[in-house]
Amino acid sequence: MQQIIAFSGGPEEYVRDGAHRKMARPDECPICGKSGGMRPHGFYPRSVTIPGPIMRLLIQIRRFLCSFCRRTTSMLPDFAQPYRLVATDTVNEYLAGSRDSAEVTRWSEHLGRYQQRFEDRIQETREALATAYNIGELSLVATDLWGEVCRDFGGARRFTARFAGEVGMTVFGIYRCHRPTENSSKHIDNNLARGRDPPISALGHDNGPNNRSRFSGAATSVPVVSR
Repeated sequence: MQQIIAFSGGPEEYVRDGAHRKMARPDECPICGKSGGMRPHGFYPRSVTIPGPIMRLLIQIRRFLCSFCRRTTSMLPDFAQPYRLVATDTVNEYLAGSRDSAEVTRWSEHLGRYQQRFEDRIQETREALATAYNIGELSLVATDLWGEVCRDFGGARRFTARFAGEVGMTVFGIYRCHRPTENSSKHIDNNLARGRDPPISALGHDNGPNNRSRFSGAATSVPVVSR
């Protein structure tokens, strides 16, 4: 299982502050739902792009193991896209139509492939958004749809976190770590009409109740970094 955690900075701040070591265990297992069983289970490395000559940075992702179901949950900071090298903010620039920044230029080949995959799956994405959030017409143009949902969800990071966490998919694909059980349809029926904010870190940003849209519902924020 993967949870996307709100973080206000970028990869450099995440590494500098040792944020991966400050992640608190979830109160309950997101897979089996039992409380009190989550235990630290080490880290795993992954890369994400950064500005400058280094181009990419290796970060550590915190994992927890449920002592009841014996399944692991990882905590991915929202500056990183699931299974994508290019950082979320750069992906957002590209899909929003910008071609001016150095990062967009540098990673344009990757970003072009991302957009093509988004376009190939746009009908499935539209149907999932409409069903989960009870909304009407969404654009059939990938870049227009991206701009609409990012605006209404409060940004690309927040949209990615909620779409993966609540619906179990991203605009680029469906991954097993976001749908670890066969009960995902029940989860959608029970939770998506209300909506939830992604969990936040103590170093992260607060997507609070004053930042709502037709997608937001009764938002809540759950601290995930220990003191």
